[in-house]
Amino acid sequence: MVRKRLSTEAYSDMRGLDVAEDPQLVATLARGLQVLECLKHRNHQFMGNKEISEITGLSRPTVSRITYTLSRFGYIKYVASLSKYTLGSSILAAAYPVIANMKIRQIARPLMQELANEVGGVVSLGLRHGTQMLFVESCASATSVTPVVAGIGARIPLLVTAMGRAYLCGLSGLEREQLISQLEQSRQFNKLELESNFSEALKQFDKWGFCLAKKGLVKETRSLGVPLLAKINDESFAFNCGIPIFRLSPNQLENEIGPRLLNLVRSVEKSIGIS
Repeated sequence: MVRKRLSTEAYSDMRGLDVAEDPQLVATLARGLQVLECLKHRNHQFMGNKEISEITGLSRPTVSRITYTLSRFGYIKYVASLSKYTLGSSILAAAYPVIANMKIRQIARPLMQELANEVGGVVSLGLRHGTQMLFVESCASATSVTPVVAGIGARIPLLVTAMGRAYLCGLSGLEREQLISQLEQSRQFNKLELESNFSEALKQFDKWGFCLAKKGLVKETRSLGVPLLAKINDESFAFNCGIPIFRLSPNQLENEIGPRLLNLVRSVEKSIGIS
């Protein structure tokens, strides 16, 4: 029987990488990772082989073999009462050393918590995960009423959020071009949207040293982002600070909160020895 060839769209993982066109990738491993990405991206916690097959474009027999293998190694878990899979403990075990060994988290957290408490908001640290930003630390004020407090591992869009825009502006020219190309290939935005969002972010960064989230992105909260201006172990980071609108006076975000977050990031850079 001839195996059904996956379409480019179906066989593109959720980070804008076209698996089918890269001959260096191991196809079986790529399919397994594609299933994991699928499980990570769903809004609900449990998925069956049929649903995974429909989302990934992989055949049911292929998905069945992959989920069986992943479950044997603990990366996903079969829930018999639902006849569905969910992520397993091996995912957490694999991720823990990554988080634990991030020196920047230990250095930045006290400063982040202090700022969050003083401004009554949430201060977060993140890095890029494909075409999204991935939170690796987040500190909320004890009195924070911010509608959404993203925890470690949460992901947000890159191009329209304060953290993502700051990250983009902090890259070198070549790295920016490569990331914008990847965003374009992901088909999340058309070329005009990409250009207008990036242009707006770059103007803000050149003017203030920080970026604001796209206007109206979250109605109840305003946020700004600042990039770390040097890499750590070849990884780029960005910070953001989100504050409920009712706590902000006119222009306070630009005139007060932004400079304070800038000072925080410069302090972190100095402590790490990259200033």
